[in-house]
Amino acid sequence: MKVFASDLDRTLIYSKRMIEQYSPRGPYEVIEKLENRDLSFISKEAKRNLEEWAYNQYFIPVTTRTTEQYKRIQLFHEEIKPTYAITCNGAVILKDGEVLEEWTSRIHNDLRHYFSVTEMEKELKTISFYSHVQRIRKVDPYFFYCIVDPHLKESIDVRALINWTEARNWQLSWQGKKVYFIPGCIDKWRAVKFITGELGISEVYTAGDSSLDLNLIINGQPGIVPSHGEVLDAYPDLFSTDSHGMDASEEITSRILNLSFYFT
Repeated sequence: MKVFASDLDRTLIYSKRMIEQYSPRGPYEVIEKLENRDLSFISKEAKRNLEEWAYNQYFIPVTTRTTEQYKRIQLFHEEIKPTYAITCNGAVILKDGEVLEEWTSRIHNDLRHYFSVTEMEKELKTISFYSHVQRIRKVDPYFFYCIVDPHLKESIDVRALINWTEARNWQLSWQGKKVYFIPGCIDKWRAVKFITGELGISEVYTAGDSSLDLNLIINGQPGIVPSHGEVLDAYPDLFSTDSHGMDASEEITSRILNLSFYFT
């Protein structure tokens, strides 16, 4: 058997804003609601491709969402029901919907060697970037992200901020108005590798759009990036789609399903 491990938001599923930015060619449907508001959507073609793949192979959703946020996505609880899912950027593994305690214990043990969320927030308050932070949201004890003006990226030295973060053995990902700060031990690919080791599977295909997906992407056979992906800003030579937006999800899932990885 084979594994397809993929990021979700902006890779396989899309918000209204992304749909407005990159008008999809084909039909799509809502897969996530919150208080009667439609939050996320999937291309009907991408959904069919995922259903076909998941019928005979392993599909592993991999997301920086919290477990609670992941569970809002009806598609993965009502129609496509993966055995495994990865949340909190790799800090949590779900097996049949339940937290895999063996992995949680390993992560908590590793976190003892890093700044805690509270300690890292205190560190952040000592640098000029903090004056631009509108609010902080914590996924304690794993990581936090800052809400900022999305245009701020154009006026500050992002490389210097990344270097400052990496010097503390944390990682940074700037995604629109959200700037994520995550300990180095919390990594999507690391969680995928644990699962595939348990399954005894070495053939793994991957997809992702952000710098938090980098290890996931470069370890895939291959890993695919939607052409709008933020990670391409720093790594333009990664394998990417021709299509943008939701259309990219159709291209990714079609290529995975047909094992067609070379552009024509």
